[in-house]
Amino acid sequence: MQKKATSTYRYVFIGLFYVFWGQLCTAQDHDKIALQTVIENMETKYSISVSYTPDAIAGITITPPSPSFSLDDLLIYLNENTPLVFTSIDARYVTVTFKDSEKVYCGRILDASSGFPLEGATVQTNNNKYATITNAEGVFYISENANITSVLISYVGFESYEIPLQRFETNCPTFLLIPSVTRLEYITLNALFTKGIVKELNGSISLNTDNFGLLPGQVENDVLQIAQALPGVESVDETISNINIRGGTHDENLILWDDIKMYQSGHFFGLISAFNPDLTERVSIYKNGTPAKYGESASGVIAMYSKNTVSNTFTAGGGFNLINANVFADVPVSENFSMQVSGRHSLSFLVETPVYNTFSERIFQDTEITNRENPNNPTTISTEVDFNFYDASAKLLWDVSDKDKFRLNFLIIENHLHFDESVEASMQSKRSQLGQTSTVGGISWKRIWDSNFETTVQGYGSSYLIDSINKDILTSQEQQQENEVLETGIKLETKITLSDRYSLESGYHFSETGISNTQDVNLPRFRSVVKNVLQSHVLFGTLNYTSPNDQTIINGGVRMNYLDKFSKFIVEPRLSFHQKMGGGFAFEALGEFKNQSVTQRIDFTNDFLGIENRRWVLADDQAVPVIQSKQASAGVVYKRNNWFVNLEGFYKFVDGITSSNQGFQNQFQSVQTTGSYTAKGAEFTLNKKIRSFSAWFTYLYMKNDYTFDSLSPSTFPNNLDIRHSLTTAGSYSFKNFKIALGYNYRTGKPNTFPLAGEEIIIEDGAEVIQFDTPNNERTANYFRTDLSVEYLWEISSKVTAKINAAVLNVFNTKNTLNIRYTLDTDSSGNSRVNQVKEVSLGVTPNFSLQLLF
Repeated sequence: MQKKATSTYRYVFIGLFYVFWGQLCTAQDHDKIALQTVIENMETKYSISVSYTPDAIAGITITPPSPSFSLDDLLIYLNENTPLVFTSIDARYVTVTFKDSEKVYCGRILDASSGFPLEGATVQTNNNKYATITNAEGVFYISENANITSVLISYVGFESYEIPLQRFETNCPTFLLIPSVTRLEYITLNALFTKGIVKELNGSISLNTDNFGLLPGQVENDVLQIAQALPGVESVDETISNINIRGGTHDENLILWDDIKMYQSGHFFGLISAFNPDLTERVSIYKNGTPAKYGESASGVIAMYSKNTVSNTFTAGGGFNLINANVFADVPVSENFSMQVSGRHSLSFLVETPVYNTFSERIFQDTEITNRENPNNPTTISTEVDFNFYDASAKLLWDVSDKDKFRLNFLIIENHLHFDESVEASMQSKRSQLGQTSTVGGISWKRIWDSNFETTVQGYGSSYLIDSINKDILTSQEQQQENEVLETGIKLETKITLSDRYSLESGYHFSETGISNTQDVNLPRFRSVVKNVLQSHVLFGTLNYTSPNDQTIINGGVRMNYLDKFSKFIVEPRLSFHQKMGGGFAFEALGEFKNQSVTQRIDFTNDFLGIENRRWVLADDQAVPVIQSKQASAGVVYKRNNWFVNLEGFYKFVDGITSSNQGFQNQFQSVQTTGSYTAKGAEFTLNKKIRSFSAWFTYLYMKNDYTFDSLSPSTFPNNLDIRHSLTTAGSYSFKNFKIALGYNYRTGKPNTFPLAGEEIIIEDGAEVIQFDTPNNERTANYFRTDLSVEYLWEISSKVTAKINAAVLNVFNTKNTLNIRYTLDTDSSGNSRVNQVKEVSLGVTPNFSLQLLF
């Protein structure tokens, strides 16, 4: 006890000593004042605005200038008595730079319609080696050593502007950005978590892949993996082909590529994104308050967009990681015409890396490839798997005039698997195979009629095909399955600026979706082909309002859907409301009604070799209803002094789901019925930035319950009821080096176990598993730690190497992702219940090298 008290006194003494010493030092410097105080007084006295970084002048003190100084005298005094250069741009703005810093290009960005500075505009060099944003006065700086020929200025709601280097010959010239008519999206000025992730004032999250920061576990900017860093967005099975937004299934999400709906989102059957990050420029993620232009989703929206401006400078890159190789190029053809191309291909045809083997082991669990249902099968079967994937995209950009812009884009995604089986006791062998292909294309014409009105017309097509042939090595049975989707449509959008405070976005969307499902079995002979087609007509409109003091922002809209096959009219109101309250606080409220007529179902767990057993189906408004959802959320946002805090509560109700859509693996597996689910909870985000360091913490609490009136019990936990989920992570950057470390935790997913002591019963003369109360237990809690590092190596003025290394699941935690039960026989021929467990990825190191030109 005495020793503890002595230690306490020692710390108190040391603390008092430092307080005393600090006061003494302050007293010795009482004749000087902080430079920041001088600048603040100068701004008040002369009614000017000084552009500077607080961190750059922190700690600088000077002798107070004479009160009689004019502004010019004061600037001369500051230039002579500080390590800074104070430059007057005009009668109102003054910029501050270091005297000893390298020479820089300076520019100022203004809104062409209002003349006001644009703060937070992105400034990207043509060689993609440097990017910055404009400050509160719209000013930016770029080093003259950057070896550039032009810079690209972009800002949400404005036309992008590429500026050649020759325009910077004058001192800090001014450039005007032309509004793209409507002010639909308003962003806050701070990045969330890391550079490139932004919380917008309409409630959405934007990802900008230009000069993106670093997240734990990533070797490239896989946008669908990045999305899972957000609270309320996760995957219960670690795949990007099963993203769950606020308790919804993956098929309830609308995934768009350049405004075209995608029916496939993953390579390697969900372990990596099917969208090449090299040409995905920005992504918008909506969990609620979705703009009225987006439909056909009961849960979230993930809208991905490629670069949409004509390039004047050639850029390209290529590289590889331990899964695939990739190339991309942005090629200017003429002053008003350019093209973008990209491609990726798996490396498995050359070498099967450790990462490939780890991914294969993970994704082929509980499939026909591993045949885990009866591990005691005495027949020795050897297997050989050949898997590859690729994607390719192209985009043509033609600015016919300053007012007319044509775009043509194309994307193909393919996964292909060969699965050979042979019986060692004989020479017999059989090959099963699985193919998965998506092809999309679109053409659009954008017309800017004047500064207040523009229109866009787009025609598009999106197709998806998954087909498999499953040949049983022990019998002569062959099963062929096919699921095909073809959607075509046309969209017309208009954007009108009604006044400085009001803008309107409206449009019409026609689509025709056809889906076919084929099942063909030779023994016993069976063939089924089901085809359905549905046409929809949609009118939508969104009115946007910003108060005169920019304190209130309201986006209100309505989407009116007509489904001709059912003669059904569905009205969907949408709302996002943002109110600044002062002191860095703001209040947000979001709401939406939504519907979707295209969903997925699971008939049998071994469909399509058990690898991708979900198939797309169309609503028939009877056994498969049109899903309709309602959601409301409200929360508080705080942003000040590099702190960001967001607390949001939500309530979500989704009606019209089917039991086969939810993928039950218990007593309800073969039941066909409809029902609903209710998800309610809260999301919390905390982010603090200190210079080059960013730390964040996210937490989700959610209670998600089914209601199926025809089942007993009628109400029970949802398969996706992840009650608690949290992430804590941090990233640090120093010059060309970045590192990120993160930890993920969530409670286990609900699971149904066989009834203890009475696992097997007889029903209708057959043995079946008797399950306990549905989803009354949970799998073990989930833990994972991830690490990433990145280094940019400037090989020459025109070539940069980007080197990334990452480790998923650093501590090799064995997480259980799913458990199901089947009947089999033991070595004595007695029936028993076999547990089939699906586990997570183990420790998975990866490496990538990219060369950027």
